Amino acid sequence: MKIFDFFDIDLTNFNHSKSRKIKLLVCSLIFVISFTTIGYRTITLASVKKDNLSKTVNKKIETRTFKENLRGNIYDRNNNILATTINTLSLNINPQEVLNKKETIAKLILIFPNLNSEKLLKKLNSNKKHINLLREISPKDYIRLLQIGIEGLKIQKSTKRIYPNNSLASHILGGTDIDGKGIAGIEKKFDSQLQEGESINLSIHSGIQHITKKLLSDQITRFEAEGGAGIVMNAKNGQVYSIVSLPDYNANNYNKTLSKKLFNKATKGIYELGSTLKLITAAIAFESKLINENEVFDVSKPLRVSSRIISDFHPLGYAINIPEVIVHSSNIGSAKIAEKFGPSIQLKYLRSLGLMNILSLEIPELGKPQVIMDKKVLSTMTISYGHGISITPMHLSSATATIVNNGIKVNPTLLLDKTSIENLKIISRETSMKMKSIMRLVVSNKYGTAKKAEVAGYLIGGKTGTAEKINPNGGYFKKKNIVAFTGAFPMNDPQFIITIMIDNPKGQRFSHGYRTAGWVAAPVVKRLVTRIAPILGVKPQLESSSKFSKNLLNYKIRGKNKGANL
Repeated sequence: MKIFDFFDIDLTNFNHSKSRKIKLLVCSLIFVISFTTIGYRTITLASVKKDNLSKTVNKKIETRTFKENLRGNIYDRNNNILATTINTLSLNINPQEVLNKKETIAKLILIFPNLNSEKLLKKLNSNKKHINLLREISPKDYIRLLQIGIEGLKIQKSTKRIYPNNSLASHILGGTDIDGKGIAGIEKKFDSQLQEGESINLSIHSGIQHITKKLLSDQITRFEAEGGAGIVMNAKNGQVYSIVSLPDYNANNYNKTLSKKLFNKATKGIYELGSTLKLITAAIAFESKLINENEVFDVSKPLRVSSRIISDFHPLGYAINIPEVIVHSSNIGSAKIAEKFGPSIQLKYLRSLGLMNILSLEIPELGKPQVIMDKKVLSTMTISYGHGISITPMHLSSATATIVNNGIKVNPTLLLDKTSIENLKIISRETSMKMKSIMRLVVSNKYGTAKKAEVAGYLIGGKTGTAEKINPNGGYFKKKNIVAFTGAFPMNDPQFIITIMIDNPKGQRFSHGYRTAGWVAAPVVKRLVTRIAPILGVKPQLESSSKFSKNLLNYKIRGKNKGANL
């Protein structure tokens, strides 16, 4: 029986003759010289003992490469490997050719001590002619098999997809099945190209991906949250530098991972992201021309609409304008603004901003927004402050980018060689400038809800959002929240978008029991900008610089005492 059919080496009854063992060793040397395990695309599985092999033979084992066309690699934007394929050897046996089962089991366990003797016996008692014992063995183990001699064995060459960074960008990369076919993420989306040996360069930056994951993970732990998502994206061309969904998983173990960890919270999960949607409401108000910039809205009393009462977390006892509605995050003010421009205009802009359709991002795991479209007054009002509309964090990043990119539509992309600009104007440059100015005040103003995101010199701007978590059985959980922040920096010329979402944080002693976005999400943004700005080439600016306040308007924001100005 030929043990190594692939290599045409006849090893039947090898262990019964000393002379045959000598011949076998000669064959093994021939095999080792011709067989290779490492190239620039492969990783060494094990080292080969050098007792019976020459230095020349060992060098060839370590340096030569297979010639087959392997599945293409996946690289990040700096050509760092995120996914690659290596050649491996699998160990199989034909039970019908085993002469002494007890002896065979003993020899196998001598080489592979992790094998179970009872399971091996069960396999050797099978009526099948081909049974896999191990899907992967090292060249070292291969040599030992040659030396020890076991009848009925057959070595088959196979390939294995590996992810050198384990869990880094695992939700984006996805995975392959046992046959090497893409079944999730980039692996699935570009399966045909990868199968043909074509490599893919992603816009992902491994370093920024790692930093985003670390900071988000730390905050999730601090607030005992269930998970979260983090996104860093180019504000002008839509290239995504980082997409993190936690909990994540080791991409090398995709097929053994629980489905809960496989779920992509950043691109698949849809959530009511609360007051972050007030940015959309303000932009619509400015763009519709139906509301004067200096017009004020009375927020002194809770607003009753049908059976619903709309109130503010920090009530103000006077009428406020649009910038003040956003900085103070007034639900009442936002509702009254939306009532004035109405449901038709609201839905029109939600659609044009991409908040009612699945994104065109290059992975299969994409969530479809859910928006109440009954055009009732109550629905229009609640949507204005982020209730009654469920979107993914990636949707929010895209809409934020469009708002700060002078109103030009920005679609996110994971491909390095793609620029997702449609040259489609959604809002005017004038409206965009007003929104950038207000977003900056949300962070820099002493009454802003995102003060904990402030970093000297980087002009961060954005909007926080805290919403009750939807109960799958109906209604909302009163003590469970989704908290989020979406914004950009530097606001005088936005280069990058940051969106953070954390699922169900718990109030802590150090947060005085608070679990709102201002306490939970905003600090992540501060730490993230501090870490990644130097990497991205964004330098801090001095307040005395002429460019510091360029393109930003100086709105006055009143506090609890309406006479207090900045």
